[in-house]
Amino acid sequence: MPREARWIPLPDLKRRLIAAVCALYRYDSDLIDVDANERSLTHKLAEHLKGVFPGWHVDCEYNRSGYNPKLVNFGLKSRPEDNEARTVFPDIIVHRRRTEDNLLVIEVKKANGQKETQDIAKLKAFTGADPRYTFGVFLRVGANGHCEMKLFQNGSCSQDWTRDLCSALSELGYGEP
Repeated sequence: MPREARWIPLPDLKRRLIAAVCALYRYDSDLIDVDANERSLTHKLAEHLKGVFPGWHVDCEYNRSGYNPKLVNFGLKSRPEDNEARTVFPDIIVHRRRTEDNLLVIEVKKANGQKETQDIAKLKAFTGADPRYTFGVFLRVGANGHCEMKLFQNGSCSQDWTRDLCSALSELGYGEP
């Protein structure tokens, strides 16, 4: 585990993530409502994450590991050559550039978007046997607060924070109480 990453306990991580997603809905829900591109959503979410992770860099589609491309072996074998590592572009990462302090990788999907199979594979790889990130989060965002948020650790989904996120969004008037 990266040395700095363990300084943020899980309840604090969850609180910060929920606050950032709530800010996305509060200030940028029009992007969700008009079905804007996923990159537009991740950019705005990254801005809100920056506010709740002071002292950390928050980057979208950051594909570097130092000066080298960030490579991951997904273990998805639809063809024999798919067993090789490929350059990846995580939707959002919370890290300290040019260090080994990689706290969080986030993959985002729109509720009416594509399947999340590739995103889940990336989160498992990023947090798995040779973890690059302490935590991974899968986030699905949809109109009226219909969302999903799951935490990944040690290569698998360890907690489902959907209920807590939906409850927080409900307090803002989204979704059902």
